[in-house]
Amino acid sequence: MRNKTIVFTSAIVIALLFALAMGAGALLAEETAIDSAPSLINYQGQLSDNNGQPVSGPVSLEFKIYDASSGGNLLWTETHSGVSVDGGAFSVMLGSNTPLTDSMFSSSSRYLQVGVDTANGSNYTTMPRQRMASVPYAMQANVAPWSGLTGMPAGFADGVDDGGADYQNVVVVAKSGGDYTTINDAMDSISPSSGNRYLVWVAPGVYSEQVTVKPYVHLRGAGMYTTYIDSTSSGNQNTSSSATVILPANAQLSNMTVKNSSTSNDGVAVFVDNGNSSTLVRNVYAKTTQSGGDRHVAFYLKSGNPTLRDVKGKASGGSVGNWTIFNSVSDPMIDGADLTAEGNSSANALRLNGGNPVIRNSSLYATNASAAYAIEGTGAGTHTVRLDHSSIDGEDFSVRLSSGNYTVYIGSSRVAGNVNAFSGTIRCAQSYDESYTDLNSSCN
Repeated sequence: MRNKTIVFTSAIVIALLFALAMGAGALLAEETAIDSAPSLINYQGQLSDNNGQPVSGPVSLEFKIYDASSGGNLLWTETHSGVSVDGGAFSVMLGSNTPLTDSMFSSSSRYLQVGVDTANGSNYTTMPRQRMASVPYAMQANVAPWSGLTGMPAGFADGVDDGGADYQNVVVVAKSGGDYTTINDAMDSISPSSGNRYLVWVAPGVYSEQVTVKPYVHLRGAGMYTTYIDSTSSGNQNTSSSATVILPANAQLSNMTVKNSSTSNDGVAVFVDNGNSSTLVRNVYAKTTQSGGDRHVAFYLKSGNPTLRDVKGKASGGSVGNWTIFNSVSDPMIDGADLTAEGNSSANALRLNGGNPVIRNSSLYATNASAAYAIEGTGAGTHTVRLDHSSIDGEDFSVRLSSGNYTVYIGSSRVAGNVNAFSGTIRCAQSYDESYTDLNSSCN
């Protein structure tokens, strides 16, 4: 046999990705997952003889991994027979005959030895060992302990990517491939508590069902415009039975659209029932825009002190009233809201029946109704409303206090349209109208 020289370009590539186990306690990716991680190395080389002429034809190749540049321990070996060489170039997948294990790269001292027999036999000429570079060591990520990682974000230490929240369990709802195909089946399967919280993640799609979220559950969609929950629930707006999603204390709702398509009686998209400081609605679009029925409410806030952050709401189509937020007697924090009400008899972006809301960085708009008020105060009792850095625009009135004893403070905001305090007080500071003309302390 003539001696041959191997001149190779080492293109060593490992395709290694975390797998997503769709179930409780799984590592949850935001949207997508890879089913398995191929433990393969793509090795490419160039064969030439002593005269520098490219080799062509089938050859046998032998690969070995050692823990030292010479001597040492043999950790792995694999042979490839009948490898096609064209113009000296060849390519093989290491690990396709003898599997490469994750733990093989647990140390930084790994060396690859290559042997070749151009007669396609087993009489190998070996080349000096090459030290393996950093990319193959990514295989160790399959078994790397959390405690050994640096710069770990909050929330990863328990093995679940939950963005920092303390979830002991993750359940996935999807049209196919998840733990459950309906949200209610997922809710029925769990028993959450303050020490045993759940994330119920809902994949993209339309889910036609009425959902009651359990306490200590975060119901999270794949995005405001990709996960939809829709129902035709109807009844009296003051009761949760009229709503598509019912959210209690110690529960969260995020990243989805919730719609009520009722065409009779009253319909509510999101009903916050006795919320507390741990009740959060975030990045949710709530809408009740179907024509028909009496009162349409995007967000109904019954009581407590929930938080609505970065939400969008629209109410229209009801013959009696279209109220984007109906605040019964709660004391909510509303930050970054885009609220629109329109049509028919009464349209309010914020309908107050009591409570003491704080509103920041929001837009409230009411139009195309016989009584289009961005904010209307009704009911009895003494209440305080604070609005800062917001836009308040009502086709008839920006703020109208019809009954009750309200004090409405408006700071650094745009107030487009008249204000009317039949019952209560409206105070402005550093605010302006639609023409960017400064308003006085009485919002005029």
